[in-house]
Amino acid sequence: MSGQIEFRVMELLCSRLCHDLISPVMAINNGMELMAEDSGAMADDIRDLLTMSAAAAAAKLQFYRIAYGMGGESAAPVGLAEAGRLARGLVEDGKIAVDWPENGAASTAELSREATKLLLNLVLLGIEALPRGGTVKVRVRQAGGPEIVVEAAGENAGLKQESVVAMSPEVDLEALDARSVQGYFVTTLAKRLGTTTKVREEGPGGVSLSVVLPG
Repeated sequence: MSGQIEFRVMELLCSRLCHDLISPVMAINNGMELMAEDSGAMADDIRDLLTMSAAAAAAKLQFYRIAYGMGGESAAPVGLAEAGRLARGLVEDGKIAVDWPENGAASTAELSREATKLLLNLVLLGIEALPRGGTVKVRVRQAGGPEIVVEAAGENAGLKQESVVAMSPEVDLEALDARSVQGYFVTTLAKRLGTTTKVREEGPGGVSLSVVLPG
């Protein structure tokens, strides 16, 4: 039974990944068709479309390769600066800004690859919590063990109820779908690292997600 449950989660994550990739990939396909039909006045606009769509697809693939891909002890670590580049690349449409820790007090902790994976998945939840855009603010600091805090702030910011339910211990796995599975996956990653995710509403227009990793 557990194998079937894990297979279902894998299917849902794949569905989510394909959903996020279909828009830029279809834009590339449409641009190629237009280029074949019209190489005149619209050529520059079509090339711009192709360039932007290819960059968006590449950014999403690079992000999800780390966020959903294989980790473990044999995998190369991903630095905090590289993780920030991946996160910013995911939101280059301009609706959402990513405030990432630079060198200094907010980035004193070093993260393993698995912890970085958890961080990027928390960022995905933060992005989900901003239906009208806003800012995802990330802080990583030492607090016994490394502490990761992801704050989402914007108009109508907040986790969807299905995501909150998916993060609870009483979640019905059969009720998960491609949207709510992200909350379950974050909880699973945190549990694997020996910690839990805390969700706190920050008044109207804000939500905070935090984990403290074992020292």
